[in-house]
Amino acid sequence: MNWGMVNRILVFLAMAIALYLLAIGGMAHVSLQGKPLIFRTGDYYNWPGGDSWQRFHEFDPRERQDAMIIGSSHAYRGYDPAVFAERGHRVFNLGSSAQTPLNTYQLIKHYLDSTNCPLLIYDVYVGTFQNSGLESTADLTQNQPSDGAALGMAWALRDLRGLNMMALRMFTARNTPYYTSEHYQGLGFCLMTDSLKSAAGPPPLKQKGLLERQQQFFEACLHLCRERGIPLVVSSHYARRDRRGDVHGALAHYMDSVLAGTGIPYLDYTNAPDIEDQNWFADHGHLNGTGARIFTGQLMDSLEAMGYLRKP
Repeated sequence: MNWGMVNRILVFLAMAIALYLLAIGGMAHVSLQGKPLIFRTGDYYNWPGGDSWQRFHEFDPRERQDAMIIGSSHAYRGYDPAVFAERGHRVFNLGSSAQTPLNTYQLIKHYLDSTNCPLLIYDVYVGTFQNSGLESTADLTQNQPSDGAALGMAWALRDLRGLNMMALRMFTARNTPYYTSEHYQGLGFCLMTDSLKSAAGPPPLKQKGLLERQQQFFEACLHLCRERGIPLVVSSHYARRDRRGDVHGALAHYMDSVLAGTGIPYLDYTNAPDIEDQNWFADHGHLNGTGARIFTGQLMDSLEAMGYLRKP
């Protein structure tokens, strides 16, 4: 073995890493027109702040809940902990923007077990199985406290941009948010008051399939919950008419298949009757405050009837 060559390679790698960190650190601390240069080099970098920062810094994993909610923006806009509280249930919502199973797995791994989460309500919709997790990883590497969770997401992304996100995390002061969300209500929930008054249009013309990698991470979430003794319920909330049928069909088929024989229920309210398309939604995919309140009440009825939550 040519040890001289090995030493030169190691020296080169050390210098490259040092220069890389120096560049990221410099751009993170040098501002142009009030904005750090790093945020001008890529649109995937997130400023620390917003509802994700507020949610994960309010959440205390040492406190026991009656249930936890997890998933994408469908979760944190559609499942209202205040409605649970009206029936005496202590619930926290750990949903976050564009959260995919890749991201959810790390959140469960680093934050939840049977001591603080006696029931996990996992919201799913087709979009969370159709994207890579880049958007959510960019958000959560900056806005949640766990270094382990952030590193796990960045590594699982299998994308060099994940390395950049972790380097930015090292050099960014994250103890106070750069900005906050006016919609954040506490306990992880964001209240949207707008109503989408237009009638539902035709469904999207191009139907994308579910990513196999996200399916693998979803199944890993099921296994992790089973290992940790966390009872799990999978749920999908109301959908407008242009987001039902074939748009939802691939996900429903997958859920029926993967959950068969596990004892994990799939509470699918996508096609619930009497959904008010023009009054219960803030946009094509998300419930507004009225829709969230009605849906959360119906979900609680089911959970209490099934024995997952105690009846008041």
